[in-house]
Amino acid sequence: MQVTPLMMGVITAFLAVTAQAFLFMQPPPAYGLCIVCHGRDLIIWIVSALIGTKRDVAAISAYWPLLTVVGIFLGSRYAAVTSGENRPVTGEHPVVAFLCGMGVMMLGLIIMGCPTRLLLRTAYGDVAGAVGVVSLLVGVVAATLVMRWRAKR
Repeated sequence: MQVTPLMMGVITAFLAVTAQAFLFMQPPPAYGLCIVCHGRDLIIWIVSALIGTKRDVAAISAYWPLLTVVGIFLGSRYAAVTSGENRPVTGEHPVVAFLCGMGVMMLGLIIMGCPTRLLLRTAYGDVAGAVGVVSLLVGVVAATLVMRWRAKR
């Protein structure tokens, strides 16, 4: 049976509502869908569970791990396999790619995470939020231009 995006959306929405109703899970305000924040909280939750400590995380992550990163990874993997686009892509040297990813994650943590939170900070008049939004836009444009340039070579 082929799972359509509509079916997946309905299933995901049902599971989210069920989790909120029966497991009392509520997302924190202005948390957004952020790989940086959710990844950080997932790692902190796993480490805290393994060594028995209580680390500072978002309220929703204190009792149950945020599996957003896992869900995005599995969903994109499923989409690639079912659409026939599951093939290796050569790009940067693995060490360069790792260092670039690490830099993006660290900078994401420094500016407090996702674009949603940056926009909310900007809306409240925070200069750092406005600088973050402008930097994000410049970074997206620069990365797009580099990717297009490399695709033409």
